[in-house]
Amino acid sequence: MTLYYNPYPYFVHPYHYPTSPIANHFAIRPFSQHLAMPTNNPFPPVDTHKLKAPASRIKAMMQQAQLLTDKIDSSQQFAHDLMNAAQLSNKTEVEKLITSTGITVKFETNYTPDSFRIRLIDNDCCGVTLNLNW
Repeated sequence: MTLYYNPYPYFVHPYHYPTSPIANHFAIRPFSQHLAMPTNNPFPPVDTHKLKAPASRIKAMMQQAQLLTDKIDSSQQFAHDLMNAAQLSNKTEVEKLITSTGITVKFETNYTPDSFRIRLIDNDCCGVTLNLNW
């Protein structure tokens, strides 16, 4: 049988549960406010424009990511060259190959002998990360 911890205890009736006199002493007290979920919203009012603007910029970045994935998918030679350069940690060659796909946004790359990650960045507004493993 698995027991689960409940950080928010509840009592059925202060005189019936729990049964020890010491526990009844605590049960008679009203619940403290820190156990309940806050009812006031500490955040500013919702402004959907602040969410929609990065969403539209992300769509453009996803089109840029599509350029890279299309090139990897359609060209066996490009996929080989990119994977080989990443395995050899040849940063200059990796960046040259990525730029040759037509990507125009700023990007960062990280790679290991068995994976490749590229993060497309749009002026600290948002980003798209591709993780490719082999």
